[in-house]
Amino acid sequence: MPQQMPLRSLLAEISALTLHVQQLSRMAGEASALIENSQMPAPVDPEPLRRDDRLQRSERVQLEEAIMRIFDEVFGPRIDTLERQMSMSLIAEIGPAAFVQKVLWGEEISDIALTIALERMLPALEQLVEAYPQAFLQQANKLLGRFKSN
Repeated sequence: MPQQMPLRSLLAEISALTLHVQQLSRMAGEASALIENSQMPAPVDPEPLRRDDRLQRSERVQLEEAIMRIFDEVFGPRIDTLERQMSMSLIAEIGPAAFVQKVLWGEEISDIALTIALERMLPALEQLVEAYPQAFLQQANKLLGRFKSN
């Protein structure tokens, strides 16, 4: 059973996270203003995360099962939690590999919020990436290949 945090510690953590989100929002606004004023070029859109159609069905099922085990270990067996419901709908939409990529490496505000919500899962998801590198690092390998060719 996870150790419960004292209320003061929990409130301090929430306060710190709120400050981080405010800072990120402010930085995003500043970057947007620079782009709109043509003082800075718009960033190149990253290759969008796609459904995991490139994964074989058996590998996709293995990843989904591994993610379910991680949820059970970290959050317990309850399936009605907000974290699990939000994650399950996202996994159904984009697939398990893209979901893990979003949680670990996503850059959008919604990705950061998801990462914060699933913070306790991060070490287990990183281990999952190590166990299935071909599923998670395919885009990174393509990007590295482009850098090497330049």
